[in-house]
Amino acid sequence: MRQSKTPVHLPYAPWLLIPALLALSFLLIPLCAIFLRTPWLDLPRLISSPEATDALWLSVRTCLISTAITTVLGAPLAFVLARTAQWWGTIMRIIVLLPMVLPPVVAGLALLLTWGRRGLLGQYLELGGWSISFSTIAVIFAQVFVSLPFLVMSFESAVRATGLAYDKTAQSLGASRTVTFFRVTLPILSPGLVSAIALAFSRSLGEFGATITFAGSLQGVTRTMPLQIYLQRELDTDQALALAVVLIALASAMLAVTALSHYYWTLYGRIRSWFVRPHLDFDDEDLLAVPSSGPDITVHAHVQDRDVHIDAHFPGKTITAIMGANGSGKSTLLELIAGSLPPSMGTIEFTTHKPRIVLLRQNPLLFPHLTVLGNVEFGLRSAGMSRKDARQYAKKELALVGMLDYAHRNATELSGGQAQRVAIARAMATSPDVVLLDEPFESLDEATTESLRSSLRIRLCASEVTAVFVTHNLLDAQDLADYLVILRRGHVDRTQKIER
Repeated sequence: MRQSKTPVHLPYAPWLLIPALLALSFLLIPLCAIFLRTPWLDLPRLISSPEATDALWLSVRTCLISTAITTVLGAPLAFVLARTAQWWGTIMRIIVLLPMVLPPVVAGLALLLTWGRRGLLGQYLELGGWSISFSTIAVIFAQVFVSLPFLVMSFESAVRATGLAYDKTAQSLGASRTVTFFRVTLPILSPGLVSAIALAFSRSLGEFGATITFAGSLQGVTRTMPLQIYLQRELDTDQALALAVVLIALASAMLAVTALSHYYWTLYGRIRSWFVRPHLDFDDEDLLAVPSSGPDITVHAHVQDRDVHIDAHFPGKTITAIMGANGSGKSTLLELIAGSLPPSMGTIEFTTHKPRIVLLRQNPLLFPHLTVLGNVEFGLRSAGMSRKDARQYAKKELALVGMLDYAHRNATELSGGQAQRVAIARAMATSPDVVLLDEPFESLDEATTESLRSSLRIRLCASEVTAVFVTHNLLDAQDLADYLVILRRGHVDRTQKIER
């Protein structure tokens, strides 16, 4: 019997293929025309002529310099734009976008009127014997001017997509904003930064209009590859085609770098595993957690815009579960205790002066660029502990949660339950006095949750911390907590002790 084939269901209307294929053809056919007309047998000779080699090396040299300048200046600007919600952030973004929509010749004219011999700033440089226009420096300035917006807008999108979660996690572990930027934010954003740098380099490589207007066309000084191609298109078409192929190859290499940037952490983890061998031996003669002060917590606070008014007391060195319907104020209570949300009225008091507080969220938020061991070491190193001592202490914490065998795994290779265990070890390694947990088991299956409940209670009790956790599951409260607080419409409905 003939079996009928399963029809293919496209995720879009089939008629959209017609304009889509026309658009692809419009882009692809001109490139094919270049490859078909290129004299491939004469390619080595054509690109090795003095004019071609001068243009090639000038382009590569100036593009590398301009891309470095663009990165140093553009990455911080992108970061500031992504983190700025005020009205002046919009003004800054408009200024950045403007060179993208200007005709290149207008951009070159603007640079000439600024840095030329009689320009706004150039006239003062001329007095000191500095002349920028019609020099190699002018080429670099033109490339920076046209490529900077591409890097900024591309990298800003990456910064916005990543959000602030990793930054807040690092700062909750004791890292300063500067340490957070260089050790967490920038490494995590490095795939997006690499992609933005590749885009900026490609734009610099193809720059023509601003360069010829501001820098002119002097062989070996300002005549880059696009200018050489333009000059040779009538004098020597074969050489123009050969140089065009070289430019296409360089641009394709940048596209490849951009594509590979999405697999950065996977490749990084595999390469690192070839060289790093696990040395898991450590002094385990004392595998007991260091007790903390475990302060009492008293909350008398009102948050007006959330209609939350909480009066609650949490005994020291105990575990308290917070339950209630969505919108009852559970997460608000944790934010008040953590200090990330100031109350409209009232106070949050601890019996210990300036207790160390850590907050564990539903998402473990392990740093993807670090190993399991590196994640646990992070808070210790941020506190100034030596690498050797931090490593030994981190191994001890991993052993306490049963994750020592995974110490040299990449953080992205762990399951949800394993990642949550590492997050617990990372938080407890900082010797906190207060541990706050926001639905830590919400995304885990029941078998993993049951195992993690037991491990978490043992770990919290061993450290004698004051722990407060939010949950929707009564089993979590019964297995973990000493006390249960029920919230209802922003108020404490009742508090009860859980008998064991």
